[in-house]
Amino acid sequence: MERGARWTFHTGPVYIGKQLPPMRHPPRRLASVIALVALAVLLAAPRPARAYPVLLWPGTPFSEGSLTLVPFIFVSGDGKLINPYLYGALGLSERWDLIAGASGNFTLNPGSASLGVVDVAPRYLVTPQLALSPRIIYTPGQSLVLSPEVHTFWSWDKLTLWVNAGLRPSLDLNGGGITSTITYAYFSTTYAFSPRFWGVFEVDPYLTITHSPSASIQPTMQLVAGMGFALDPQQKHLLEVAAIATLSPSASFSYAGSITYGAWYATSFELWKK
Repeated sequence: MERGARWTFHTGPVYIGKQLPPMRHPPRRLASVIALVALAVLLAAPRPARAYPVLLWPGTPFSEGSLTLVPFIFVSGDGKLINPYLYGALGLSERWDLIAGASGNFTLNPGSASLGVVDVAPRYLVTPQLALSPRIIYTPGQSLVLSPEVHTFWSWDKLTLWVNAGLRPSLDLNGGGITSTITYAYFSTTYAFSPRFWGVFEVDPYLTITHSPSASIQPTMQLVAGMGFALDPQQKHLLEVAAIATLSPSASFSYAGSITYGAWYATSFELWKK
């Protein structure tokens, strides 16, 4: 990916100078991943030790009647590019929740600020461990992505494996048709050292298939290492920090262009009782 390009986040959540999956082909490769990314929590009540991923959304449901707010920030290795994100997750019922957010793009020049992406993901919980989503990622004036996604996890005592997988065809809003498709599967392993401290390691591979103006296939791998903290015994205030390395055979490795630092904070509020 190219550094110095404007980033847009798409799940997972994702970064500055580089977009993380689910993202577009450079120069907008920082993608939401959201995600996001990732990153998610049932913050409504005290619970046993559990750890959370960095760029993935959880396969667990958000509690019915609760609103979880998750601001993210991603900074390029050289500190010149900044991507802030703000996500909200609303528990609608036992089976349905809604995740939505938006991002911005900033450089050291204050006049460079711009809107990144708008990301909306309604989710249906097939089981308490499996969520399906028709995710929508909109980059104003540029592209629209309709992404079928699966969010799930497996847990063994203090160790949890989180998985997000999906397909992201990108429609050019300027008449270019489907210009590229990203297929991805993100894997996050988390280990809870205590109810208030955990470690994270993620392997997030994705494949960008460009259809036009010229056909190409670009494999990319993101490696993520981080740690998380519960700021209170009830785990209602969570903080996670991480370093992300993005590796691709089509781009030479550089600190400014290949390394991103990220952090997210999460807290929740009860809007109504079940």
